[in-house]
Amino acid sequence: MEAIELDDFRAHHAGQTYWCGVWLGGCGHQLFTKLYTDRACHFAHGPDPEHTSTCARKAAGVSSADHLYIKQGLLAWMTDQDVTATATIPREADGSIGREVFFTPAGRTGLRVMLSESAGSPAPAGEDSAQLVLGPEMASDPDVLLRQGYVNRIQLIPDGTRRRIQVGTERHGGTTEWFDLHEVEFTDAGLTTPAVEEVRRLRTTRRPIGVQVPKAAPQQPRPTVRATSGEMHDFPSPDRADVMAALKQAVSDGRSRTEIRRWLNRAEEVTRGGATAEENGLIRAATDALLRLERAVGLPTPREPTFQERKALQRVQRLLGNLAEGKRLGFPIITPPQRRQLALAAEQASAWLTDAQRAQVQAWQTAPAQSAPAPRAPQPPVRPRPSRIPPVAPRSARFDAAGLADAVRDVLEHAARLGKTVAFADLCAQVKDLGELPESDQVQVLRRVTPTARPRSAKPQRPALLTALITTEAGTMHPIYRQLANHAGHHLPQQADSAWTDTVKILHDRYDNP
Repeated sequence: MEAIELDDFRAHHAGQTYWCGVWLGGCGHQLFTKLYTDRACHFAHGPDPEHTSTCARKAAGVSSADHLYIKQGLLAWMTDQDVTATATIPREADGSIGREVFFTPAGRTGLRVMLSESAGSPAPAGEDSAQLVLGPEMASDPDVLLRQGYVNRIQLIPDGTRRRIQVGTERHGGTTEWFDLHEVEFTDAGLTTPAVEEVRRLRTTRRPIGVQVPKAAPQQPRPTVRATSGEMHDFPSPDRADVMAALKQAVSDGRSRTEIRRWLNRAEEVTRGGATAEENGLIRAATDALLRLERAVGLPTPREPTFQERKALQRVQRLLGNLAEGKRLGFPIITPPQRRQLALAAEQASAWLTDAQRAQVQAWQTAPAQSAPAPRAPQPPVRPRPSRIPPVAPRSARFDAAGLADAVRDVLEHAARLGKTVAFADLCAQVKDLGELPESDQVQVLRRVTPTARPRSAKPQRPALLTALITTEAGTMHPIYRQLANHAGHHLPQQADSAWTDTVKILHDRYDNP
């Protein structure tokens, strides 16, 4: 999470406690949220001066929770397919957990997911092999591959702050093709992927050796017309151009094996009656690309995303979510700052974006932008007004709340370093577009303002909102601060001047650089 997201998380879960889960190999001691602005916010163990905690979870990687993601994800996936099931995670003799997960669906054969081998849990063979799913690093039984033709596998890949499940089918020969859960079905024979269906189809249609089949009567010759790259004659599929264009796009964009294979199969179907030289070249290029992906030729070793890539991916998800919400509310417009931020974040997180996210980014990059307002003529100085924020007409387009919040924070932190406060009218003059927002949107922006300075003392201190530095023209507490404090859980008394003054002093002390 980012710092502002952690603030929201704390506000929504105030009063709750967190503990190091023993189902992840943890110690069971209490955890606390750690807020940072220069690196990822995270959970951390509390102070342990006597060193009584020996937590093995600290040395575990992100994959140490995969058994929990698999249990949750497959149960939800079975529910979507109208299958009622239960799941258990057994504990090994040495006390460790997470090596395997058992699923017991009602009225069907159970499913066993093995993520790592143990001395007491060898991989079963025989009839149970169809109900067995192996982790990506487990060795498969050659006899099962030869007899059955495939072995199903499971892996989890990063997807933002979560882990996404993929099911793979390893064929006889060592190649494994991976699919997302929405492409997999749960049948009486276990997990069924498109690759499993293809293996079964090839095995059922294969003619046994030595069986003589009468030759079919020769078909009457039919005149054929060889098509050039500019004309088509007697080609069977009306969407031929769309299929070839989609295949070309999938290859050029470096899409997943699943998508390239799907469009390659469609291209072979629509060109069965004859193909142009250009189409043949495209089909060969797609076949080569698919082989390179399946054999991992020229591909880098799989890695985890860097911290910058994770942050960029989170920014893409947040921006797409804000834009989608604005579109739902009737504002299908993207502002120039949002367009630049989305393009930069998508470029930094390009390797980890899903196909759906790429499509959304591309759609918003070509969407109409908000027109810039005409420059206003200089206005004469206005007389001081009452402390109430004057109502203004709501804007016709969505605004960049995060960008405005950053600008407000810079102004307020500068005032804090100088030991001063900022009148709301001066703040609106320094932060462009803030004064043009209605009061409800101004409150939304100010709620996102978080300080970067932290208390110098390790002792617990009363929380202080940076927006306490916003005052009226007379230098008193602004009424908007009461709304912000109440929303953050810092309920102010009816006469709050003293509490507000103490908060301002706390902020000045934190930003004072002796």
